[in-house]
Amino acid sequence: MSRFNLLEENWIRVLEEGEMKEVSLITLLENAEKYRCLAGEMATQDFAMLRFLLAVLHTVFSRVNADGEAYEFLEIDEKFRQQEAVSEDDEEEYNDALMETWKTLWQRGKFPSVVRKYLEAWKDHFYLLDEKYPFYQVTKEEILSRMKGGKNPSSISGKNLNRNISESDNKIALFSPMTIEYKSKMKEGEFARWLLMLQGYIGLSDKAIVGEEKYKASKGWLFDIGGIFLNGDTLFETLMLNLKIVVKSVGDILPIQRPCWEYSGAENIDRSFLGIADNLAELYTNWSRASLLDSAIDFLKDIKLDIVKLPELDHRMMEIEPMTLWKYNDSGENKNFYTPRKYRPGQALWRSFGLITVPSDLSENGREPGIITWLSKIEKYIQNPRVRISAVGMQDDGNATSWVPVNEMIDDLALHEIVLFEKGKEGWVVRIKEIVEDTKEVIGFVYKDFLKDLYDIRNTKKSVEEELEQAYFALDKPFRDWLSGIDESSSKEDKIKQWKETLLYAMKDRALEKVNEYRKRDIKGIYEENAKGVKNIFTAYEHFLFRLKKKLNQE
Repeated sequence: MSRFNLLEENWIRVLEEGEMKEVSLITLLENAEKYRCLAGEMATQDFAMLRFLLAVLHTVFSRVNADGEAYEFLEIDEKFRQQEAVSEDDEEEYNDALMETWKTLWQRGKFPSVVRKYLEAWKDHFYLLDEKYPFYQVTKEEILSRMKGGKNPSSISGKNLNRNISESDNKIALFSPMTIEYKSKMKEGEFARWLLMLQGYIGLSDKAIVGEEKYKASKGWLFDIGGIFLNGDTLFETLMLNLKIVVKSVGDILPIQRPCWEYSGAENIDRSFLGIADNLAELYTNWSRASLLDSAIDFLKDIKLDIVKLPELDHRMMEIEPMTLWKYNDSGENKNFYTPRKYRPGQALWRSFGLITVPSDLSENGREPGIITWLSKIEKYIQNPRVRISAVGMQDDGNATSWVPVNEMIDDLALHEIVLFEKGKEGWVVRIKEIVEDTKEVIGFVYKDFLKDLYDIRNTKKSVEEELEQAYFALDKPFRDWLSGIDESSSKEDKIKQWKETLLYAMKDRALEKVNEYRKRDIKGIYEENAKGVKNIFTAYEHFLFRLKKKLNQE
């Protein structure tokens, strides 16, 4: 029996005029311009939801234009399915047509009725509970037929599926927002939201696999990337800003958008073993688990979801991912390849500025996030020079055998587009990259060495890392204010001088606070045989101040 159709039932949380409300999928896409943003239980959940919504839009508008008419380069059937891939010979014309669709949608400020028509054509695949096509799940027969030796799926309870609790059956969450009686209970809409998030962020603590041969299981693709996206003033704008509609050929054809709901659970399992996705709709709806909820479940009782691990995507082959930072690997299993770069807990996004936008002279040695490259293509149509970049990631427990999600990491940057796109040798991109690197050197080397000297003098055996993070934290708001204050009228020399002076006085004051905590031992100091003599709190400070001024050219 089919239950809870996501096209019609309210389940997606949005913010409208400061109030959170739940709406259906069709209602959201027909009224996206009225909502401020997604407003789920967690930012990571909203990121998974954003990509799901983008997958709908990528699928629809890769096949029809803003007026609902099929592109001349392809044929579609009664369910809007693309019959054949577009030829490489038509790549330029096809992408021109896609860009025209994007521009028309942006100008109209609203998604057309063809989105509803497409979704209604696939209505039977959007039932949360169904005996044939359960949403983002498999049927009992599809999964059990692929389990060997009489093995059964693992299971995850509602209290673990809900990442605001994350309580396993072996360890009680001490600060749960819910009482014991309700920890594993959730309504249909809430379950649907957490199910989307599970496919993106889960870890490796469960055990069941498909078949008997071992494979590298997925932690959830979103778990492994440092996610970034562009934020608009409305949900419509956010969706459009991140709708990277143009495509690149693979071989002699252009990939067809293949969202998971256009396939059976068995087909999605089989496709997962390819280890790659060549289109964004498939990537945005990638599964980390073959999951199964009893279609006869009573939602007044505890939730228990059966799950089986699926293979991870090949991180070396996923260049199409636009919503991540990238790193080049000099060693390890991914040596000589770019792979998504996860966030480091506690590190502000601006500290990775050199990975957000790549200067022209370094473009061959760096990989810019696709969403930033896309923004450079559409910024002339947006007519808003201010850019808001949001970042979201998931911290793990550091245990390589489980990789349990433990904490989400979020950040935002507000800046002028000139900061991202003036990429010449004397442009803002290069100059700000240098400023960020100078700031990191001041804290990570100059100030760090001062702290080490101080600890030597006091004979203190402790790490300086906490002090360094506190220094970064103190500089966070000043740097954001400085960066957001740059516009087309700003003088590079004046702005750079302004930041260097801010950095100089901030770090000088920070070091002086340490000096003012002096004790007799600090004044007496210690004798260093290989140095010039006695090192005490005052000589250490003078040495720090000399290096600080030299680094910032403030002698």
